[in-house]
Amino acid sequence: MPLEKLLAQKIWADEIFYGNEVIADVEVTAPAGVVFTADSTMTGTATVSVLSIVLTSLLGVVTATVEYLVQEEVSVQINATPGPDDFTQEYAFRFTETYEFQKFTLPQGLDIANLQGQVFRFTGTVTLENVDLPVGESVGTFDNVVDTMTKILITEAFQAIVKLGSAPYVQTSSITVVPVTS
Repeated sequence: MPLEKLLAQKIWADEIFYGNEVIADVEVTAPAGVVFTADSTMTGTATVSVLSIVLTSLLGVVTATVEYLVQEEVSVQINATPGPDDFTQEYAFRFTETYEFQKFTLPQGLDIANLQGQVFRFTGTVTLENVDLPVGESVGTFDNVVDTMTKILITEAFQAIVKLGSAPYVQTSSITVVPVTS
């Protein structure tokens, strides 16, 4: 049977981590000549993503430092109905969270440099809180609240030589020939 070289991943650990980041007093500035009214409202869309994971170990305790990127497009409607003074602003910021693995201790003889952190599952949500668009003013503020759930796998790549077998439920055998008897 033929032999094949494979690259595989050994999963050493997987854990779910929850994070919360608050960026307070973010400014929203209206274009020149535009001021907020009592009917001014904000809506928008946000994208939260994981940029990188760095694993470290100190005395066997493994931590993952995760860098997140948040990109937002905020729309401000000045009056009760859409109008020409409405505007959008884009925001982008990064932040990091450091998580300590509770179910994994680095075994003696295993080098942290040989391990990788991988995102297995992720959700990120953004909420705008304490929105303050003062009537008659052109500068307002809000708090950006980002909640994350990140499931991180710690993996190690390895190569293996395997013997290829036949396909399941397939059997090859010799044919038996029974001579005709008279």
